[in-house]
Amino acid sequence: MERNQTVSAVVLQTRRFKDMHRYITIFSPELGIIQAIAYGARKGKLAGKIEQFLSGIFYVYENPVRHEYSIVDVQPQCLSDGIRSSLEKTFAASFIAETILKMEGGARQDLYDLVLKAYSALEKNGDVTLVLIQYIWKFIAVAGLMPSLTHCPVCDTAYHERDTLGYHSALHVPCCRRCSDLFEDDSRMIMGPGFRRYAVLTAAMDFDEAISVELSLPTASRIKRYMLQYIASIAGGELKSLSMVM
Repeated sequence: MERNQTVSAVVLQTRRFKDMHRYITIFSPELGIIQAIAYGARKGKLAGKIEQFLSGIFYVYENPVRHEYSIVDVQPQCLSDGIRSSLEKTFAASFIAETILKMEGGARQDLYDLVLKAYSALEKNGDVTLVLIQYIWKFIAVAGLMPSLTHCPVCDTAYHERDTLGYHSALHVPCCRRCSDLFEDDSRMIMGPGFRRYAVLTAAMDFDEAISVELSLPTASRIKRYMLQYIASIAGGELKSLSMVM
């Protein structure tokens, strides 16, 4: 590996390091998830150039002795001022960052592109609920975990157009009501026929087109709760930012 690299990256986390510097966690399609020290990020030449959720071109140096990365310079391409000026958007962006940190550590161009599209939509005043719904739905697809919405994965029964689906918590997938292991009165993971049509429709769309599909506020809120519970189930552990976006 070259000691000096130029990579595309998005900043997932930052934390203070001494008076002038920051530890930065970035996600790059070339390097995956790495932690790096940004010397002078608080008071120095990099001050104001590295903020959480920002993306751009990063000039990275790997110290071969200490086996640590440092950020030499940054060319910001997509700023995050709009995200960080809104508490709702900041919570949504933090949730997206946590899913990447918890579930995907490899170098993935498709996943990187998805994160950039989601952050760009938030920065451009996209509807936060629709952005979260489609980020999760596309994340599931990119991760190779897209469920069948035509047949039950447990008994292989074909769904009818007006069927309501349950959920199989061991397999982490929607299923027919007979195979569902949820209690009948647990409505959190119920997928009605309208929801299923929306999921099938938007699965075939790119991200920007999918978030333009209009939903009523109650429907969008219900689908968002489902998607958040879905990805939490797949993650197999606590997502600390989940309560902030519920």
